[in-house]
Amino acid sequence: MHNTIGAWIARHRFRRDLSRQIELGNYLVNDIGLSLEEALNEIQKPFWRA
Repeated sequence: MHNTIGAWIARHRFRRDLSRQIELGNYLVNDIGLSLEEALNEIQKPFWRA
């Protein structure tokens, strides 16, 4: 159970940070190897979806 909650928290933080990177500029998203479309799709997922 703790692993599941930890994964949810990690996903939430990653998606929050990804959203902030998009706001600062697409070049940050490109630096981590994602297209803008991929990043936008990722941040729209609920925290429980991998």
